Amino acid sequence: MSGLRDAVLKTLLGRGRSSHGHAWGHKHTDTVCSYVQTIRTAFTVAASRWQGHITVQETTGGCMILFDGKALRTPARFPLILPNRALALAVAAEWQWQDDMKIRPFTMPLMSLAATAIDQPKHRNLVVNTLLTYLHADSACCRDAPGPLSARQAQVYDPIVEWASKALQTEITISDSIFGSEQPEEAIEAVRCYLEGLSAWQLAATERLIGTCRSLLVGLAVSEGHLDLTQALQAARLEEEFQIDRWGLVEGGHDVDQANAKVQLAAPSLFLRLL
Repeated sequence: MSGLRDAVLKTLLGRGRSSHGHAWGHKHTDTVCSYVQTIRTAFTVAASRWQGHITVQETTGGCMILFDGKALRTPARFPLILPNRALALAVAAEWQWQDDMKIRPFTMPLMSLAATAIDQPKHRNLVVNTLLTYLHADSACCRDAPGPLSARQAQVYDPIVEWASKALQTEITISDSIFGSEQPEEAIEAVRCYLEGLSAWQLAATERLIGTCRSLLVGLAVSEGHLDLTQALQAARLEEEFQIDRWGLVEGGHDVDQANAKVQLAAPSLFLRLL
């Protein structure tokens, strides 16, 4: 137990590069620190209730996770082989945290992403084409009529749209039309080219980010490290938080949604940093 715990913490804290080889900077420190704190708590709780022995072993193509010496497998029965030791240790930590009587998938977001990348339940072209449909109804581009909400949208989303335009080298249209924002063909092809250039691992995490943010542009900004977790949460939940500020927070509803959004954003963000 202690060997895996120490290895996970050392590896997570020691990773200093993003999935694209760029230096992390301060924006990614909170991603690792928050997940490390979760792991510390997990190991403290799990020590007395998990009877199996989880190990990580190098193999052809990466690192394999073993349970009592036997390789763990994905839902499609493929061996659970991660591309590097850092990600393997993080996924292993999620397994180590499980109750010995029941596996709780909702506590294993990194495992879920790894299984999606390995099994690829949906054809890659279908994933890319589905993500492209977000562009015309992207929350960063579709604005409310002039008023308090549209002012907040401009404050949060305009810098993201500007960043995306430069990163993708294309013009992106902003509209307050009820029919959405019709994007030029050049923008669609630029996004398609970006998505098709991702590995299966990167695509699985990016798909989760885009779905959680309900915005292709915000999801890409998070995946590329342009937004930290606080900024990502603000952008992903802008309209909900606007309504909360106006009408108040409903306990057992809004707070649960906020917590879930944090997990759904933090997990794929960390997943990408560990690749």
